[in-house]
Amino acid sequence: MNRRKVLKKLNNTPNFPGVYLMKDSKGKVIYVGKAISLKKRITSYFSKSESNIKNLSLISEIDDFEFVPVASEAEALILENIFIKKNQPKYNISLKDDKSYPFVKITDERYPSIRVVRETQDEKSLYFGPFTNVALIKNVIRFIRRYYPVRSCKYNLEKGRVRLCTQYHIKRCAGPCEGEISVAEYNKLVKGIISFLKGNYQQFTRKLEKQMVEAGEKLEFEKAEEIKKRLFMLDEMKKRFPLRDEKTLFTYGESNVLVNLQSLLYLKSIPYYIEGYDVSNIQGDSATGSGVSFKGGVPDKDNYRRYKIKSVKGIDDCRMLEEILLRRFDSEKERREMPDLILVDGGKAQLNTAIRVFARMGVDISVISLAERDEEVYISGEKEPLRLRKDSPELHLLQAVRDEAHRFAVSYHRKLRRKKIRDD
Repeated sequence: MNRRKVLKKLNNTPNFPGVYLMKDSKGKVIYVGKAISLKKRITSYFSKSESNIKNLSLISEIDDFEFVPVASEAEALILENIFIKKNQPKYNISLKDDKSYPFVKITDERYPSIRVVRETQDEKSLYFGPFTNVALIKNVIRFIRRYYPVRSCKYNLEKGRVRLCTQYHIKRCAGPCEGEISVAEYNKLVKGIISFLKGNYQQFTRKLEKQMVEAGEKLEFEKAEEIKKRLFMLDEMKKRFPLRDEKTLFTYGESNVLVNLQSLLYLKSIPYYIEGYDVSNIQGDSATGSGVSFKGGVPDKDNYRRYKIKSVKGIDDCRMLEEILLRRFDSEKERREMPDLILVDGGKAQLNTAIRVFARMGVDISVISLAERDEEVYISGEKEPLRLRKDSPELHLLQAVRDEAHRFAVSYHRKLRRKKIRDD
């Protein structure tokens, strides 16, 4: 084992969830593992207390290792599975076969059905997953059908009507089999489920928290305890829900996007936690700003922020950006969890604005800007912008952050304008 090389690399290994690949002196992958904390898990292999025969044999062959940070424990499990099947490492005994995790399937029908399946994916249906905890996802499907009563049966409703079943009578299905709901109304339910499966849990959390408070006030303690269990389930979904499908996750993992970005952008640390900022206004009217959060390469929607611009009149995007950043980092409370990287929508002017704000506040944080017209990345201290390949996963991630910040700012701006029109 090249102990000096490995221990030096361990010092720069982060406490993020992810997958690690142990390599021998020829660069061959000999073991793939997963971890909630990469640093703690990899360090444990080289502790003096290690006595496992298999691990001691593995350690003796390790010459180097790589790691891929991901968004959650669930993604680590799935990426581990992908890498093991690809590399067939000699020290991995399990997961070398064709074992597959289940998916949530929404069928391509006039009245779609939602089911948990392990079948080969067809091109027409919509799939979410894979999921590593089958019991959890089945409970989740039962939970969301309380709010969106979409059918879960396999009946082909185009071949004729089917009698209403128990699911309809317990209000878990809207009864499309006997025409109890129109196609348009039914598909609104389907869209609600799709929104949930894309990670939009906030509305469910708010409803349940309100119901739990009401139950407590009425001394309905059993009901409050049941609601508390559902809130816990939603919290578990955030940890265990893979927001990328296998193909996307494989591309992300193979490129090791976040590790590459650290090198490409000359960053002090891996940009695991990225915040993106943008402003939106029409001739300075109802100006708004947004702050979006990405962790492990995917949106972290619980930490999104929106701002109504207060101090700037007229059209001045840089001053509006200045206000947003000052409000975001204006207190010790706001600085408790700091991003590894700030991305602002725009060019050199927006970058310089952010740099001045952070210098004035004494905030040590890496910042870049991404100009939409030519997709150029402006980096602090660099005279020329960075031009990444148009098809590079690194550029795609930066674009995703920038575009999401833009979308969120525009949606709030439109909401304020509609309200202003109504009030007028």
